[in-house]
Amino acid sequence: MAARRLHLLLAAPAAAIAAGFLFVTWVPTLPHQDTSIASRIGHEMARETLRLRTGSGRVIVLARDTSEFPQPAVEAALNTFQADLASASVRPETVRRFAIDPLRQVQVPPGDFAEYLRRGKSGDVIVSFLGPPLLGEDHLSRLGTIQPRVVAFCPGYLPRYLNLKLLGDRNLLHGGVVARVDAAGENFEGQYQTLAAAFAAPQP
Repeated sequence: MAARRLHLLLAAPAAAIAAGFLFVTWVPTLPHQDTSIASRIGHEMARETLRLRTGSGRVIVLARDTSEFPQPAVEAALNTFQADLASASVRPETVRRFAIDPLRQVQVPPGDFAEYLRRGKSGDVIVSFLGPPLLGEDHLSRLGTIQPRVVAFCPGYLPRYLNLKLLGDRNLLHGGVVARVDAAGENFEGQYQTLAAAFAAPQP
């Protein structure tokens, strides 16, 4: 039963998150191009990354390509993230940008995410600004032991439609910033929390 539930959870991510897993869901909440919340997201993602990285572990960043469709909030979050890492003398080994239609579901292609997980080593951190790994049974069966840590930004309604705790139990998610299911107000604390705080909070 548990295996079947995991398969349903990961093999059909589009159905699970169709109601709101769009990276741009938090952009309209930033009036007049105010990127303060986005910058705070970048700070917290950097904090989580540095917490989970060990030794000389590599940092691999997966983010949206905004060259064709500008997203000031996306760039603010990523720029702040990289500046905080630089302050700690850490540079991402890879920053992979994915060109994604703004009207389509936003996520890292499962095959790409699975390959980064497969190649990752102990101490490495994979940082996704495009949500957690949403992998089908075929990808999961080929992964073996997952060694890198995963930090993900989980915006919008994603926490309502995916069992993030189950992803954590399966060693697919270890830290990040999560939209609050009881979001209120216009500041970071009212809208977001760390993954650890989300796991500790009573489930609705």
